[in-house]
Amino acid sequence: MSRPLRWVVVIGGTAVVFLLCFRLGVWDPFGWLPEKDSDKVAAAAGFGGAMAAAFGLAGAWWAGSAPVEPPPRGTVRQYAEASGTSEVTQSGGGAADVEQRARAEDAARVRQSGTPDTP
Repeated sequence: MSRPLRWVVVIGGTAVVFLLCFRLGVWDPFGWLPEKDSDKVAAAAGFGGAMAAAFGLAGAWWAGSAPVEPPPRGTVRQYAEASGTSEVTQSGGGAADVEQRARAEDAARVRQSGTPDTP
């Protein structure tokens, strides 16, 4: 789900949570709120606001988190020269395009691979 669509879901969901909690508070099924209508509406609005804030914070965390995408694959260019008894090991690192060049003289050794898993 795209990030803008996530924000639409969070904003709409926050509004729905507020309205549901507000209506539940005005209904007052347990008789806990004051009898006066203006006090009952104020308490219900506070309850609805608190529940909407909690839902909004959790939703903002969810909407703000981006899906993990792999980094773009690029080109790896490696050049090496070895002489004497030295040894060169080159690994492409799993990139899409790997270009490796090596030059060895005498008893030098060169090992190349296109991916890090291959020796």
